[in-house]
Amino acid sequence: MDEDKINTIIQAQRGEQQALTKLIKQEQNNIYATLFYLKKDENEISDIMQDILIKLTRKIGQLKNPNYFKTWLNQIIVNSYYDYLRKTKNTPKPIEISSKDENNETDIADNSTNPQEELLKDELDFVIKNSISKLPIHYKIPITLREIQGLSYGEISNITKASVGTVKSRIARARAMIKDRINKYSKE
Repeated sequence: MDEDKINTIIQAQRGEQQALTKLIKQEQNNIYATLFYLKKDENEISDIMQDILIKLTRKIGQLKNPNYFKTWLNQIIVNSYYDYLRKTKNTPKPIEISSKDENNETDIADNSTNPQEELLKDELDFVIKNSISKLPIHYKIPITLREIQGLSYGEISNITKASVGTVKSRIARARAMIKDRINKYSKE
């Protein structure tokens, strides 16, 4: 983590509002991206995100080591997601392939490809996101933390309260399930 980020975290811990605002602005896209893979409904994402930002604001002073901020924040994200599921008694619902959001702002345009390649890239991206959304929760969270947030196996282990071996196994299984779904899709 860079020195500027650590200083921002320390200032936020001291109660400096400007630093807290800066920290939230830096992290809100990562929080949203993680929640997007866990929950597709925009209203539900907003509710969970609001809860996460409130917890971040209230608990930033409890963070003992600013170097572990990313792991600490992801622990809040996962706990808030589980709290939301318990509170609403929802089970994660897979999206239908026909329900693709045509205004998906998370796609990044690649100007070096032709339209056909771009369409195939968009379709593959959609199939991957759809495959992740259909995974059981105990696979979905570790694969999202690893592939979207870039956390280490150890950090994911701390967040999910599972051994590193279990985390590695779940991520490997999630990757295999995603690969299997992509292979089935490509044969259709």
